[in-house]
Formats: sequence, structure tokens, C-alpha cells
Amino acid sequence: MIHSWWQDSKTTAPLRWSRIIAATTLGWITLLIVFTTIHSLDMSRLEIAHTIAEVVQAQAVIMIPWLVIFPAVALTRARQLQVRTPLWIAMVELVLLGAGAILIIYLHIILVYAPFIGAPPEQILDQIPLINWVWDPVMIALTALISDQYTRAILRADNAPAPDEERIVLRNGRQEDILEIADIIAVSAQGNYVVFVSAEREWLQRATLAELVVQLTERDFIHIHRSHLVRSSQIKSCARARGRIVRVTLASGHEFPVSARGAEALQSHITSTTLTSLPARALG
Repeated sequence: MIHSWWQDSKTTAPLRWSRIIAATTLGWITLLIVFTTIHSLDMSRLEIAHTIAEVVQAQAVIMIPWLVIFPAVALTRARQLQVRTPLWIAMVELVLLGAGAILIIYLHIILVYAPFIGAPPEQILDQIPLINWVWDPVMIALTALISDQYTRAILRADNAPAPDEERIVLRNGRQEDILEIADIIAVSAQGNYVVFVSAEREWLQRATLAELVVQLTERDFIHIHRSHLVRSSQIKSCARARGRIVRVTLASGHEFPVSARGAEALQSHITSTTLTSLPARALG
């Protein structure tokens, strides 16, 4: 299980919940201001008498359901990512949640908004443009998408080791592995995942190599390729071609390609450390 927002310390979980709720509330207030401004301008253009207070009040009443819908959708998507819900189940959940939200909006118009403005519910429903009913699912989808990106960023940050940490906690489902940084001999990128390599085995974890470069280059690692970091003390030999290093072999037997920029960093390291004694061989 990647860093749990719902089961970890009491100081961590409320903080994450409050961030999502605060963000959705801020979004609601922003939309209220935007819609109020638009409606006020339309009424002024049509020379309909009104006050800003009246428009704000009416708009706030009709938007009340979204105070619940926004955080419900955002927290649902965050939970799905946190527990790694299968995609098809996540989609079904979000569709059902969206359908429930539309039903809540419909009932709210009939039971709350219509009595508030003193108009028959059927008249209000007839006056609502079809585009408004299309816009509601779009808003729900956008909320889920924003929550998705925010949650992924938080999970990636949680998986990256802090500069003063000497070990990494790798979580996968209910299994948790504690990996000492001293045991890592290489780290490779695979899309949105990284592979931590030790002399005996490998671990796959959701993260990006960019999140680990700073921490690991301070711990004897060299960024030899955009997709690979290797521990310099584990380099056994270097293969050269076209006048530069193109591949390294570690003591464990693992081999990794070296980019032109990585070759410069590696060559600089070699000239300044005991790696000058490394055997070098040329490729035919």
C-alpha cells in the first residue's frame, strides 16, 4: 500500500483530507463569483432590475449541492488511487456517483430552489437549457481529473526518500518492504515507475527518477543515463566506443547504457576518485 492517507498517523490523515476539502471549497467559491458576475452582466444587458446581493444569494442557493458533490468526487478519486482500485471499478464508481449527483441537483431544484424564488418547479426545469445538464457531468469529470493529478503528485512525493533518510519504504498492496539505501546498486526508470536494484533482487515502485536524483547523487550514485542511476563504488568496468564510455558493468553483473551527458559525469568522477583503476575495454 502506498502511503496511506486514511490509516497513517492522526496528524497526516486530517491534513490530506483538509487539503482536498479546502481546494474544492475554494473552487466552489470561485465558480460562485464567476457565475454571479456573468448573470449580473446578462441582467444588466437585458435591463432587468437587480442587486448584486440578490444575484449572489440566488446563485449560492442553486449551487448548494456542489458543496457536497465537489469534495465527494475528489475524495472518491483520491481513495481509488490510494487503494489502487481497478480502472473499470473506479469508472463504475464515478459514473454511479455522477448519476447520484445529477439526481441530487434535480431534487434540489424542485425542493429547495423553486420554493426559494417562489416559482413552480416545472417552470424552472423548463427554463434550464439542455447545455446546463451536459455541463454538470463535465464538472464532475473535471473534478475527478484534477483530484487524480493532485493525488498522484502527493503519492509520488510520499514515495521519494527525504534527504536525511537512509532507507526507503516500498509499499505494494498490503506488503511493505524496507530497503536500505546502502543496499541499492542502481535505480532505473520505467514510465511512471522506478526499479530499485540490489545485488540480489529488484523492486518496482510508482515514482519518477527525477524525484530521486538529488537524494541519490548525494549518496555515491551517478546519473549515467536519463533512465539510470548507478552506485559508483559498484562499477566494475566501463566499455568505450567512439571515444567515450557507452556502457558500465557493475560488480553484480548488471549492465547499463551510458548517455553522452552521463559519460561526461562519469568521466569527471573517474578522474577525481579511485575509479581511475577501473578496467576499460573498447567495443569493436
